[in-house]
Amino acid sequence: MRHLLRKCSLIKDNSFIRVVALAAAGSGVAYELGNNNYDWSSRVSIRALQHHTLFPNSLFPSLAPSGYGNPPLSFSSFSSASAADVNKESPKPCCGCLGRETIANAAAKVGPAVVNLSVPKGFHGMTVGKSIGSGTIIDGDGTILTCAHVVVDFQGFTSSSKGKVDVTLQDGRSFEGTVVNADLHSDIAIVKINSKTPLPTAKLGSSSSLRPGHWVVAVGCPLSLQNTITTGIVSCVDRKSSDLGLGGMRREYLQTDCAINVGNSGGPLVNIDGEVIGVNIMKVLAADGLSFSVPIDSVIKIIEHFKTKGRVVRPWLGLKMLDLNDMIVAQLKEKDVLFPDVTKGVLVPMVSPGSPAERAGFHPGDVVVEFEGKPVGSIKEVIEIMGDKVGKPIKVVVKRAKNTLVTLTVIPEEANPDM
Repeated sequence: MRHLLRKCSLIKDNSFIRVVALAAAGSGVAYELGNNNYDWSSRVSIRALQHHTLFPNSLFPSLAPSGYGNPPLSFSSFSSASAADVNKESPKPCCGCLGRETIANAAAKVGPAVVNLSVPKGFHGMTVGKSIGSGTIIDGDGTILTCAHVVVDFQGFTSSSKGKVDVTLQDGRSFEGTVVNADLHSDIAIVKINSKTPLPTAKLGSSSSLRPGHWVVAVGCPLSLQNTITTGIVSCVDRKSSDLGLGGMRREYLQTDCAINVGNSGGPLVNIDGEVIGVNIMKVLAADGLSFSVPIDSVIKIIEHFKTKGRVVRPWLGLKMLDLNDMIVAQLKEKDVLFPDVTKGVLVPMVSPGSPAERAGFHPGDVVVEFEGKPVGSIKEVIEIMGDKVGKPIKVVVKRAKNTLVTLTVIPEEANPDM
C-alpha cells in the first residue's frame, strides 16, 4: 500500500494529500483530496479477492513475504456488492417453503388454544396421584379435544374425579371441565368448559395431503410445562396398529420424530400453516424419534359420531383382510396356480366363525374386487365405503379360484367397543 501511496503523492508536488485506506476482505480504496489551489481527486479500487492465502507480490512488492518475512495474509471474503444490494432485505421464503419464522408462526397460531389437563387418579376412593395431559380448544363454546387415556381409565371415569378435569389455559385462566365423550378404541375424548369470556381456538386442518418428510410441530404441556413445542417431520402417514403390536380393530396413525413426553398426550400435531392435523397419543419408550398421532381426518369423523349418536359406531364384518399388489399376487400364483387373475383387490385370508361374513358365505382365499357397487383395491377403500352402515345389507363381489365371480350379501353388525 505504501508503494501505491508513494506513486499517488508524485502526481502533484504542491498538493496537501490526505489519504484514507480501507481494507476489507481484500479490497482497498484510496481517496486523495487536493488543497485550495487544486480541485481534483483520484480513486483507486482493488477488486475483492476470494477466500485464499494472499501473496500480494504483483500489487504491493514491499509487502511480499520473501522481502520482510511476514506470514501470508488470509482473508475470508465475499463477492463485491453495491450499497443497494447490501441494504436489500432478505428475500421472504416462497409459499410452502420453510423460513426462519415458519415454525414460530405455526406454534404462535395454535399456542393460545393449547391447554393443560389434570385429573386426580383414585384407588378405592382415595386420590393417589394425577393424570396429566394436554388438549386443544377447537370451538369457542369450550370444546376441548384430547386423549381418552388422559381423562378416562379403562373401566370408565376415574372414581375420584367423577368425570371432572382441571383445565389451565396459556393465559393463566383455570376452569373445571367435564368429560363429555370418550372413545377408548381410538383414544379420543372431548372435554367441555364454560367461560363467560372469549376463548382462543385452533383451526382444524386435513391430514389427507400429508406426505413423509413434511414438517410438523408438536405442542403440549409435558410434565405440566405449559406450551412446550417440538418439531420434526412426518415419518409415515399410515402406520397400522398391527405394525405396533396393538390388537383389536384396525387403526392407522401418523408417525413423526417429534419429541413426545409424559403430558404431551392429547396435544395437537400442527402443520406449518398452524392447523391441527393430528392428536398426539403415544411414543415408543425404547426408542427415540418414534411418536404417533391420530390423523385429524379420523378425529373429525369421531367427533361427528359423538354429535349425532353420542358414541362411535363401527360396523363389523368378521373378515381379516390384506391389500394386494403385483408382487403379492405373483407370489400367491407361484404357490397356487388356481389363484384368480387380479391386478388389485383385497384378499380374505381368514373369516371369523359365527361372524356376519361367515353367514354371508365368505371363504378364506376370496379376493374382494367390488364393494357396494364400487371397485376396490385396498382395505381403506372398503372401510370408507362401509362407513357406519350397521344392519344394512351390502353387496360384495369376490373372485375365487379359476376366476369364478361370486356376489355375496353381508349385513354388518356393530363392533364390540372392547374389541
